This record gives sequence, C-alpha cells and structure tokens, in this order.
Amino acid sequence: MKKIRAIYIGDVKYNQCPVFELKENGWFEMLGDNELRYEKEECFDEDSDFIIFEVENDDVNLVNKKD
Repeated sequence: MKKIRAIYIGDVKYNQCPVFELKENGWFEMLGDNELRYEKEECFDEDSDFIIFEVENDDVNLVNKKD
C-alpha cells in the first residue's frame, strides 16, 4: 500500500522529526498525534519547507513539487 508522507525541514534540527501522512480526508496528519495536521495544499502548493515522499513497502521516493 502506497503512503504519502511529509516532513517539515525546520524540524530536522531537533532530536526527533515528526512525520506527517496524507489521510483520505485531505489532511497531512502527524503520526502519533493526529491533532497536529496541515491541509494538503499547504504542504504541496504553499510551503516549500515541506519535503514530500511516497512510501511503498521498503521503497521511499521523493515527490517533486511544482515551484
């Protein structure tokens, strides 16, 4: 099953980096705390500080975003 996940670049400076997953409701929700979330458009279209990945089985691929 393919999943779309994202990380926020600014979080990599900390000891832990939250991972967000795109849910069927159109929101990227933080794994482990679904109360923290971002709309899909915020991550894909409006904020270049999110890195988006496709995850399927053990394969991880970077998703190229439109600039």
